[in-house]
Amino acid sequence: MKDVDIQNFSAADGFNLTYRCWNSLKSIKRVIVCIHGIGDHSGWFRNLGPELAVDGNQVYALDLRGFGNSKEEGLPKGCVSDFEQHLQDIDDFIVYLRVVHKGKKLFILGHSLGGVYALWYAALHSATIDGLVLAAPPITSAFSNRKNAITISIKNAIIPRRTHNPYTSSNAKNRDPEEIEIMLKDPLETPQLTVNYLANVKNRLLKVALRNASLIQAPTLILQGEIDTTVLGTGAKKLYAKLNAKDKKLELFPDAGHWFYDVLSPVSPRAKYTPAKREQFIVVIKAWLKNH
Repeated sequence: MKDVDIQNFSAADGFNLTYRCWNSLKSIKRVIVCIHGIGDHSGWFRNLGPELAVDGNQVYALDLRGFGNSKEEGLPKGCVSDFEQHLQDIDDFIVYLRVVHKGKKLFILGHSLGGVYALWYAALHSATIDGLVLAAPPITSAFSNRKNAITISIKNAIIPRRTHNPYTSSNAKNRDPEEIEIMLKDPLETPQLTVNYLANVKNRLLKVALRNASLIQAPTLILQGEIDTTVLGTGAKKLYAKLNAKDKKLELFPDAGHWFYDVLSPVSPRAKYTPAKREQFIVVIKAWLKNH
């Protein structure tokens, strides 16, 4: 598989964002911008990136500000000085790529919370993208229940910089213990998230996700594992129904979890997931991109 290039991009305010790039092995047909999930980083696309790059796609994956190698000076990982800056960073990067790859179609691929970031961006900047691929978007999840919302709101008013570990909370009780162990051992993962960041996620992303979806007309592919215990399939169906796009598709994988057979994972695929399963997932994305 193609080796990844790890580089930095200077955002409009001068902050250096780290990103990974898998250069297309063929003539570039389209550009894919990948956005990771909560507490994660661009390395979560290490298995998917090279697979897409062999098919004429130039693939980029950002470390969102405050995560991975894009840590802000003077702040702990998992904390960002201005949550709105995430939207601006994504826009700065896409504007840059539009210049570098002039005339090429550009798609956003978001995994988990990255899918809701993609909805946020697409609702406000619909003219700059040609389509969305949303893998396990967290429209309905353990984190989104009313009890958590109240708890986070109260803590944000009192102790906004206090950190919270989602991997040891009640939200993680149904998750695969092996997956949690992998995340906790990953040096670029951010297991401690500030209450303020979580409050912003709740209020500026999750709370308005379906409203943002109603504004989106760009072609959209939603991917959902039916045994995902982190993000529930009912949310993917709600999102599909709410999307304003005429060209939309919901693809369900009956025996896939949140990482889709480790295709979207920070480690090499585990032996329990066969190459045929992973190929099934990858082919769906490739085929959809080819048709758009």
